[in-house]
Amino acid sequence: MTKSKVSIVRNYILSMLESSEIQAGDRVPPAREIAETLGISFLKVQHAVESLCQNGVLHTRSRQGAFVLPDWRERILPENVCVYNPVEQFPWIDGMLSLVSDSIPGLRSSFAFRKGTLELRTTTHLLTQYEDYMDLSEIFEECFPDRDDFFTEPFSPFEIDGQMVGIPFAFSPRVVFYNPTLFEKAGCVRPQAGWTWSDFLKCVRKLKKILPADKIINYSPREHMFMNFIVRAGGRLFDPSAEDPVTLDSPRVAEGLRLCRQLGNLVGTQEYDEDELIRSFVRGEAGMHISGRHHMDFIVPSGFDDWNTVPMPLFEGGVDCSAQATDLVCVRKSCSSPELAKRYVREMLSARVQDYIGQSKHNIPIRKSSAFKSLDINDPRDALFASEITKISTNFNLHPPYPGALVLKGISQILEEKIDIEEGLGELAQAARTILGICSEGRRGAKMQSVFSRRKRP
Repeated sequence: MTKSKVSIVRNYILSMLESSEIQAGDRVPPAREIAETLGISFLKVQHAVESLCQNGVLHTRSRQGAFVLPDWRERILPENVCVYNPVEQFPWIDGMLSLVSDSIPGLRSSFAFRKGTLELRTTTHLLTQYEDYMDLSEIFEECFPDRDDFFTEPFSPFEIDGQMVGIPFAFSPRVVFYNPTLFEKAGCVRPQAGWTWSDFLKCVRKLKKILPADKIINYSPREHMFMNFIVRAGGRLFDPSAEDPVTLDSPRVAEGLRLCRQLGNLVGTQEYDEDELIRSFVRGEAGMHISGRHHMDFIVPSGFDDWNTVPMPLFEGGVDCSAQATDLVCVRKSCSSPELAKRYVREMLSARVQDYIGQSKHNIPIRKSSAFKSLDINDPRDALFASEITKISTNFNLHPPYPGALVLKGISQILEEKIDIEEGLGELAQAARTILGICSEGRRGAKMQSVFSRRKRP
């Protein structure tokens, strides 16, 4: 479908904002200048500017023109699909939205706007802010009454209190991508399934002799890294079935963080440029990358072929699993059109869009038929993801009443500031128990050590 001329003008102005061609407080180019540039009538340009003023992106000053408001990033625009990463990182997003736009004309991807009516989000964001999102269970049931062609387990973390707060459109286990040539050059034994933490550290130390620290592995004290270590060590932050549901101060969680810190101490804990590390990997200059299948987004188009995959190393006393990486379809409660939400869900989960995601090698499509087309079982590097699907952990329990966002931020701080792990987890756990006590949650046993959890019920 053809975009309206007003939409074209809106997109032109919004693109200037998102590229920083114009910034907060700047004057927007005059309407006549935009009209000449785009070949669109002055009246249509005026309508577009007025609509952006109504949306809170611009404001007009008498006889001076339109100016960008300071808080334009906070506005929620009906045409914006807010995405979790810049499109430059995931080029398939624009191609995917062009398919969706056949049914919903005018959609545009946005990373600069912090919110959108329609969104693509990841696990942590959704589980810690799920109350902002629409329940999609009825829409999903109406659009896809037969769920046989969908993987079911990836849905489970996002079905909360009878509501489906987000729908996975792609998911993945996490594995280690590595460069065989650099491993051989460093004198490393090529890793295989079942390799141990000790084997892994030997490789890191040997790679350190031939590579700069920021080219060894994508270590980061962020949740996408440490949650995998916690899960693989056999730990959980919260366990609703336990007498004391706060389990983040358990020995297994502490062990996962200890190993994560051990890696950080070896390679250095300074912040690294994710984009540059990815570019380094596809140039054959980086040793390892812990990631989901979406790392193939960058490898395959580059033509680089000197790479391999292996499961994450096994931890002593741990479990053979990894935390699920999930890409989710979400709709904010501010969406005033149930029909728009329905079209969005139907298109994102349609066979053609799912096939496109699979062809892009972006994680594993949630549709089984699309996943099977996408996974190359004849290539052991890609086939590994198929075998690792059964080892994915979905026991996040980060949504309220559990103070997931607070705990994740606290764990990052423990790693960043080198706080004693047991002491830091103990303090975080007590804060979590106090919060649950105030919320009258988790009072099943005496282990909930909070004055709030011990108070009498009204």
